[in-house]
Parts: sequence; structure tokens; C-alpha cells
Amino acid sequence: MGIFETAKRLFSKNAKNIAKDAGKLAAEVVDEAAKVAADVEKKVDSTVKTVEKKVAETAKVAEKKTTAAVRTAGKAATKATKTAGTAVKKAAGTAAKTTAKAAAAKPAAKPAAKPAAKTAAKPAATKAAAAKPAAKPAAKPATKTAAAKPAAKPAATKAAPKK
Repeated sequence: MGIFETAKRLFSKNAKNIAKDAGKLAAEVVDEAAKVAADVEKKVDSTVKTVEKKVAETAKVAEKKTTAAVRTAGKAATKATKTAGTAVKKAAGTAAKTTAKAAAAKPAAKPAAKPAAKTAAKPAATKAAAAKPAAKPAAKPATKTAAAKPAAKPAATKAAPKK
């Protein structure tokens, strides 16, 4: 226990000086802590400002890119609309031309087809009419009126195709 005794004696002799030195040390610690806090605050402010600048720059870049993308999309939509309109106009023009051609072709075809059909139908009808009276006299007994009728009809049907 001699060591403790020696330490007590030294402390009691130097107690006033030790208290002064401890106070000085405490004041230095407080000053250093204040300086560190100020440095940290400055660094935090600087970092916050840097981050704010970068965020603002990024926002500007994003806004520019968004604006450019919107413009590009608008131009593409306008171009697509014009292209579609042109295609519709071309299709309408083609349809109109096709319809006009078909309409022009139909009247020419109809008159040519009708006389051919009429002339083909008339001889067939006259042949059928001529065949019927010829068959009747064979089935019925021959009379003067029955014989006169078949002779008159074939002459009338033969005259009709000559027109």
C-alpha cells in the first residue's frame, strides 16, 4: 500500500495545480468539440448544397429530355396522321377510279348482253311454240280448225325474228 500513500501525498501537494490543469484540459476539449462541430456543420452544408445542385441539374436534364421526347412523339404522331390521311386519300381515289371504271364497263356490257339473250330466247320460244302445235294434231283427230291454227302460228313466229 505504499504506492497509494505516495500518490495521496503527491496529489495533496499538487491538488491545486491538478485542478487548474484539469480545467484547462476541459476548456480545450470544449473548444475542440466546438471546432469539430463547426467543421462538421460546414461539411454538411457544403454536401447539402452540392446535392441540391446535382438534383437541380438532374431535374433540368430530365425536363429537357422529357420535353424532347414529347416533341419527338408529337412529330411522330403528326407524321403518322399525315401518312394515314394520305393512305386514306389514295385508297379513296383508287376506290373512286375502280368504281368509275366498273360503272363505265357495266352499261356497255348490259346492252350487248340483252340483245343476245333476247335473240336466243325468241328462237327457242318460237321453236317451242312451233313444236306444240305440231304435236297436237297428231294426238287429236284432225279437224279444219285444228289444222288452221298450227299453220298460222309458225308463220307468225318466223316473221318476228327478222325484225
